[in-house]
Amino acid sequence: MQSNTEVTVGRIVEDRDGVSPRGVVVNYPPILASDWHVQGRGTLAEDNPDYPADDRTAVVVFETDFEEHYPEYSGYEGIPMAQLNADGVPYYAFPESRLGCVDELEQPEIALEKIDPSPYHARNFDAGVNRQYIDAIAERGRPKPLPAVRPHHGGYQILNGHKRIWASHVAGLEAIPVAVLPLDDVRAAKYWAQRHLPGYDQRERAIALDRLHERLQSTIVDEIRREYCSSEQDHATATPKPDGGHDE
Repeated sequence: MQSNTEVTVGRIVEDRDGVSPRGVVVNYPPILASDWHVQGRGTLAEDNPDYPADDRTAVVVFETDFEEHYPEYSGYEGIPMAQLNADGVPYYAFPESRLGCVDELEQPEIALEKIDPSPYHARNFDAGVNRQYIDAIAERGRPKPLPAVRPHHGGYQILNGHKRIWASHVAGLEAIPVAVLPLDDVRAAKYWAQRHLPGYDQRERAIALDRLHERLQSTIVDEIRREYCSSEQDHATATPKPDGGHDE
C-alpha cells in the first residue's frame, strides 16, 4: 500500500490535479482506492487511473461546505461516515496521493466553565487518590491526550476525557485545548459508551444504562448494551475500585 504520511484527518488539502477546490480531510478510512466504489463510476481507482490502486482513500469536504456545516470541527478524530450522511454534507473521496497538504486545523482552547459532563457519566474521582495525576496536569498546563467534546446548547459536552477535565479543574486551569467532534445525540451516546461501559463496574454500568434509557429509544440502548456490555459484565458482582489509573 502506498502511504502519504501527510494526509490524515484535520489536514487542509488541495487537489494535485487542480480540478477540485481545497478541502478538509474529515475521514481517512482504512479502505483502498480499489475497494472504494464511486456511484456510477466504478471504483475510486478506476476513476483515478493516474494514481496507485492501493492508495488509501481520503474523504474530503470542500472548504465552503465545511465552513457551513462544521465550523467548530478540529480534526483530531474523523467524523463518522454515518454522521456525514445524516447531516447531508457533500463529501468526496480521493486517492491519498492525489492530495497535497497545505495546512491543518487547530485544536481550540476552551474555557472549562463552558464544558459540561456527559449525561451518562457515572464515575466519581478522588483528589487524594489522583494527586500525582492532577499535579502532572498542573505542571504541563494541559491534559494529555486531548479530551474530546462536542458542541452542545451553546457550550460543549464531554465525549471522552471526564477525568482529564476534572483534574484540570482541580489543578486550577481555566482553559484547555480539546478535540471538537460534531456528533449528534445518538452518535455521541455510542461514542461515549464505547469508551466507558466496558471499563465500568456493575453499579456504574447500571446507572449509565438507566441514564441512556431516559434519553434514547430502547432499540438504541439495546444496541449499545449488546455492543459494549458483555454477559459476563452484566452478571458480575460490583467491585469498588480505585480510579487512580483510569483515564477517561
